[in-house]
Order: sequence, then C-alpha cells, then structure tokens
Amino acid sequence: MNQKHRGLYFLGATLGVGLLIVGSMKLMSLSPSQQGATKPSAITTASGHKVLENKIKELSEDNVSPAQYNNLLIEINNAASQNLFNKAIQDMLLQQLNGRYTQLSIERSNKLLRSDPVKQAELNILVAHLESTFGPTAEVATIKNKVKALNHYTEVLPQRVNSLINQGFAEFDESGYRALMNELERMPNLDANLKRKKSVLAVRNTGVSKLQQFHRNYENWNLNMNL
Repeated sequence: MNQKHRGLYFLGATLGVGLLIVGSMKLMSLSPSQQGATKPSAITTASGHKVLENKIKELSEDNVSPAQYNNLLIEINNAASQNLFNKAIQDMLLQQLNGRYTQLSIERSNKLLRSDPVKQAELNILVAHLESTFGPTAEVATIKNKVKALNHYTEVLPQRVNSLINQGFAEFDESGYRALMNELERMPNLDANLKRKKSVLAVRNTGVSKLQQFHRNYENWNLNMNL
C-alpha cells in the first residue's frame, strides 16, 4: 500500500471513530423519559388498572368496611381524572367495586348477626353506609329490622325495667308490670336465631329476675301497708 492510500485509510478510520463517539454521546445525553417516552405511559395505564382490580378482589368478608370502599372509590376516580385509563375502564372498575362491596357487606352483616354477642355498632355502620350509598333494598331492610329489634330487647327494654323498679312502690302499676314482663319473656318481634343467643338470654333473664324481685318486694310492702 503506497503512502497516499495509507493516508486515506487512516483519515477514513479517524472519521468513523469520531462519528461513533459523537453518536454514543448523543444517545447518553438523552434523559430516561426521552428514551422511552411512550413506554412508561402504557405501563402505568396497564398497571394502574390491574392494581385497582386486584385491590377490589382483595376485599373480603372479614375486612370489608365503608372506609375501604371510599378509599377505592377515590383511587379509581383520581386515576381516571389523570387519564391513566378511559371512562369505559373507570365504569367497569366502579361496577366491580359496587357489586363486590355490596355482596361482602351483606355477608359481613349476616356473619355479625350470627356472632354472640352481636356487634351492633359495626352492624349499624355497615347498614347505614349501604343504605346511604346504594339506597334501600330488601336485604338491607331485613338486616336493619333485625338489628332494630335486637336493640329494643337488649337495650331499650332493660332501661324500661330499671325505670319501673326505680319509681317506687307507691307508683306501681300492675298492668304495666305484667305487659313489660310478658314482652321481656316472649320477645315476640325478635328473630328466633337471635332469641336463642346466650347474650340475649342473659339480658332477658336478668330483666325477668329484677322484675320478679321487685314484685315480691312490692307485695310485701303492700301487705304491710294494709295491716
């Protein structure tokens, strides 16, 4: 190879290396967001949708609560407002959330009704949220009526017993006493399964015992008054 050809070869090699270096530097100067401008958006959309679906599926009879429902509702609507998915997917997620939450809340309520003692405070919260969010339904009304009756016989009626025995013998009303005793013993409007619970029987037996003792004391007082 003569000197002229060697010079041309060297010049070409130098230019090639230079272009390679410039190209590499240009590629490295690009920010991560510029290098994959479309990929993260697609990944975020897909993962956001699936993450929310999985969160809905993770709701269970043991952990369902109004707080969880409200949090998921906010997440779905916020993601939709950020255009992470379209309205069709938003509507689908909301339908899944509403359906699963309603079903699990009913199941949770019935489970709480089977417990002994019944957790009335939690039941009232679930039932109130179901009714305010989705409107009255036959299932919710049935549960609500059971809770109302249970509260009457385990909270309201014992208060009436205490009021009667605290009023004194002079104001004693035999017919009122008999009516209260009859309602307490029979609990006519209470569901049969609730009526058999140990906690309910304990309240009933305590009330009956108080009334019976009060009546005995009244009879003794009345007898002494007529001597």
